[in-house]
Amino acid sequence: MSERPARPANATSIVVDNLLRLLRSGSYGVGDRLPSEAELAKLCSVGRSAVREGIRAVMAMGLVAVQPGKGTYVQALRPDLLIHADVFTNEERTTLELLEVRHIFEPGAAALAALRATDGEIAQLRRDAEMLEQAVALGFRPPEDLGFHLDVIRAAHNSALLRLGGAVVSYYAKDETLPGKGDIDDHWAIFAAIERRDQDGARRAMSDHLARELEKRKNRITALAS
Repeated sequence: MSERPARPANATSIVVDNLLRLLRSGSYGVGDRLPSEAELAKLCSVGRSAVREGIRAVMAMGLVAVQPGKGTYVQALRPDLLIHADVFTNEERTTLELLEVRHIFEPGAAALAALRATDGEIAQLRRDAEMLEQAVALGFRPPEDLGFHLDVIRAAHNSALLRLGGAVVSYYAKDETLPGKGDIDDHWAIFAAIERRDQDGARRAMSDHLARELEKRKNRITALAS
């Protein structure tokens, strides 16, 4: 099979790339406030929803923190935290391999989220699931599709998992595959298990979701190779 051309960066990945460029520039120190959502939207030539999702992805790497009503602040600049999805090649095979990695750690993250998620984090997961359902009905992939997975990992309250998961899952900001009804149902099933504090149920629901996604990707690779 010949190598597929790289997919163009979407709005969220543009924001993430620009935020990382700012952090690597040396212009900001730990504790400094980053440009506002409006300023970042203008800098990146994207909408504010993409800015919010980009910030969420960088939060998942442990690099920034959002203080409600105040802004986004630099939390860390350690080189080991500056790993990002751009270290992975943008190929279908890499997408498949990273799905296998996700299948290893995301069910565990979902189980921890069922145990540790705050009421506010559960409310955010509900909003993510609602926005995915609305977007699929309109025929597009919303930031909340990827955001749901990042928010599950964040709700696990494990900083090492957050850095690893943020880097791996944020790779899928480059993915243009449209979600479907099965994805909606899966996200609601994961949410419901976390909301009722069912660790085994959350682990199983996430595992089932990623197993289905993995099978779809394998079938796609087979079709491309034929």
